[in-house]
Amino acid sequence: MEENLSFLFLNHILNKMKLDIIIPVYNEDQNILRLIKSLEDEIACNFRILICYDSETDTTLKYLKEIKTKNQITLIKNPNKGPNSAIVKGIESSTAEIILVYMADDFENIKIINRMVKIIDEGADLVIPSRFVLGGEMIGAAKIKEIITRAGSHLIYFVARIPFRDCTNAFKMFSSNLKNKITFDSTTGFTFALELVAKSYFLNLKIVEIPSKWIEIENRKSNFKIFKWIPYYIYWLIYSILKNLFK
Repeated sequence: MEENLSFLFLNHILNKMKLDIIIPVYNEDQNILRLIKSLEDEIACNFRILICYDSETDTTLKYLKEIKTKNQITLIKNPNKGPNSAIVKGIESSTAEIILVYMADDFENIKIINRMVKIIDEGADLVIPSRFVLGGEMIGAAKIKEIITRAGSHLIYFVARIPFRDCTNAFKMFSSNLKNKITFDSTTGFTFALELVAKSYFLNLKIVEIPSKWIEIENRKSNFKIFKWIPYYIYWLIYSILKNLFK
């Protein structure tokens, strides 16, 4: 009996997933096939892909049935609607050592994922890919979207005094250790990202910021609802200001 238990424990350790990649999707069509192949071609460690979707009618699911992959793909049904809830559900479902939130239309940043994994392995709790540090870029975004995104990032950095340049970027990697220390309260948009950075900072966790790119794809409809989501980002801005005032 003891030998059987030892074997099961050893098997669990050996098969422990290194990385869970959480991808919120919304009618990605063949785009998802291209992304998964690109991830497989580039990422060095063993990983699982968690596809987080709102509805059974999402066209992404149809294309996933066609895919042949050596990596495990797990479908996660969003209990509510919208990207924030889908991502948080994916995070809650993760069992890997490291968690990555990645966008389905991002082909520019795949090459920095291995570097991010190495940074976590070296002791960081959270890695922030940043569009607004030296070497980072934001290309092709609609002017109003770029202005609001930059303004929000500057407010968080200069007014809320969270010392990172791109807290709102949904593209984040963090350790399972961090996941176990944070309960998400955000509900809307991609506000989980700002909440994640703020709470990690106030817990004095190790955060590393590296350059990344954001290239808006031409003729692709964006699901980023700027004006609808602004109040929810303001909530976390005020949260950070108050925490810094009274800490």
